[in-house]
Amino acid sequence: MDLFSKLKEQLKQFNLKKLNLNSKLAINLIVILAVGIGFILVSDFYKDLNLGGALLPDDTQTNIAEMQNDSSKSEYVSELEKRLTDILTEIQDAGKVSVMITLKTGTEIIPAKDESITDKTTDEKDVEGGTRNINEKNTTDQVVFMNDQGGTSKPLVLKEINPDIKGVIIVAEGAKDPKVKLQLTEAVQTVLDVPAYRVSVFESNK
Repeated sequence: MDLFSKLKEQLKQFNLKKLNLNSKLAINLIVILAVGIGFILVSDFYKDLNLGGALLPDDTQTNIAEMQNDSSKSEYVSELEKRLTDILTEIQDAGKVSVMITLKTGTEIIPAKDESITDKTTDEKDVEGGTRNINEKNTTDQVVFMNDQGGTSKPLVLKEINPDIKGVIIVAEGAKDPKVKLQLTEAVQTVLDVPAYRVSVFESNK
């Protein structure tokens, strides 16, 4: 039985004659009661509704931010490996090339935040008649989230900082040739701006 059915049933059991109310007043009371229940239902509905640009609870913010960070990291590595493989394959006598890149950390995401500052001053008097001022300043901020076209809530990102590269492994058919091996290493150093000790080149198993 829904809420309005229960209301109807209770009204049937309610004896208006005992209160000496005429039919017009009774109708007015029913209308007022129905409107009040309607406001409560609408209020509860909007409490549970997350709209675009909403400020979500801290736990939700953290979980979504971590998911986006992992996704960005994976996409960044995949794209970097693909582009590097394409360019290294163009080196003379390099042959077929495979690349693996590892990162120190994930992509650093700097989201937009809504900052709120509360400044409160209180005057207190002690038993001796003295007065002291107490100033309280609280600063809180929440990450601003937006809904994308698919309805997924994501942080509004202001800036993304790419992670540092931990190491690079290259497997190439022509790596047996010291000259080719050196060229592959130098190419990776130039493109990724990493030192030689972070680059390892191996001959592929034909």
